[in-house]
Amino acid sequence: MSRRTGRELFLMDVRYSLWLISRNKLVVSGFVLVAFFIFLAIFGPLIVNPEIAQRVDYPNQLKPPSWQHPFGTDDIGRDLLSLIILGARYDLMIAIVVIASSLLIGIVLGSISGYFGGVIDEAMMRITDIFLAFPGLILAMAIATVLGRSFTNLMLALIVVWWSGYARIMRGQVIAEREKPYVAAAKILSIPSYRIIFRHILPNAIYPMLVVATMDIGGAMLTAAGLSFIGLGPSPFEPEWGQLCSRGATYLFQAPWIMFFPGITILFASLGFNLVGDGLRDVLDPRLRR
Repeated sequence: MSRRTGRELFLMDVRYSLWLISRNKLVVSGFVLVAFFIFLAIFGPLIVNPEIAQRVDYPNQLKPPSWQHPFGTDDIGRDLLSLIILGARYDLMIAIVVIASSLLIGIVLGSISGYFGGVIDEAMMRITDIFLAFPGLILAMAIATVLGRSFTNLMLALIVVWWSGYARIMRGQVIAEREKPYVAAAKILSIPSYRIIFRHILPNAIYPMLVVATMDIGGAMLTAAGLSFIGLGPSPFEPEWGQLCSRGATYLFQAPWIMFFPGITILFASLGFNLVGDGLRDVLDPRLRR
């Protein structure tokens, strides 16, 4: 019997992973939704003129959905569908930057804390506990209020809130891995600690983090939209989905479409990332690969 090469084993694993994903129709739907919103984020400014966000057209304000304006117009006459398409770039950028930055901080600090233990672990975890002690949304509101209203400040506020949870999870994963024989063997061979952490422990401990991070993209999007809704996001003329919902709240009974369509867009975008995270869990968790 011929032995399979590493390339063949890798391709078999990829095919099996794709099969695991394809057998779950909800997960496939999640990937389709995420791909759709990523497409809008990348090509939105080519589909719609970005200058429409800065225009004021009072003769067309509060127009209901029609063939000319499928999602209607807002309180200053801008086409709502165009604004939602342009807003995909802003909202996805906020969510992905926040989660990627928080994940990086959490992985580094959690790995160092879990591997070395002792005073380092105690100090880092007490700092982490301080951030975890406050309700995330309240802490983000406080930070965004102090920093001022802008996209950058909104992302910074969310990063400060989000990194601590990842640090906690990563610490637990590293503690579980550092007791395994391959780590003891690496120490006997006098391999530097940073290489043991980032070359040996991290690849084995990072998979649960990726699943959590993927699911958290939707949560970050919802939180960012919530902060924008109460006036702690970008300027009023930016086509951010939470900002659009905030403008529509004033006209909820007069023109409900202003709030409905951005809100349902946020819902589907968040749902897509949650379904993708569920699919990654099926692929990356060995207990589910049956």
